[in-house]
Amino acid sequence: MTTTFCIIAAILALVGLVGSVVPVLPGPTLSWIGWLLLFLVPGGSGISLTSVIVWGVVLLVVSLLDYFGSTWMTSKVGGSKWGTRGCFIGMLIGLFCFPPAGLIVGPFVGAFVGELIGNAEMGKALRVAIASFLGFLLTTGLKLIYSGVLLFLIAREVISILR
Repeated sequence: MTTTFCIIAAILALVGLVGSVVPVLPGPTLSWIGWLLLFLVPGGSGISLTSVIVWGVVLLVVSLLDYFGSTWMTSKVGGSKWGTRGCFIGMLIGLFCFPPAGLIVGPFVGAFVGELIGNAEMGKALRVAIASFLGFLLTTGLKLIYSGVLLFLIAREVISILR
């Protein structure tokens, strides 16, 4: 049973890392569930309840920043909902139609086109696109860091448990 918990936790951590850049997967949440699963390993692990709670609080902060990051950056430069929605749609199209470069270019183009559809001037649309893109990069980076650290900690704990 312990080995099964360890394998599932490791898979969750790996999928969590991938999910940090793939929008349809809740990457950091999957990573945290892997950490929680190791905490619940029959026979015990070196993970404390405090650690599970702290990583859960950090997950909450990262998730809130992810949800509001691009919107906040877009609003700081006077962007509209058109730009924010365009950023998200561009990210999805870029991810599935033009990977991996589309994941970087898609949000920028999407926000730009979204602002133009919303009747923004060219200069404003460009500013909003850049801000939306920077918000996307920032929040994606935070998710990657969170999931990457948990992947490392989970791998270290799995090795310790299975020895």
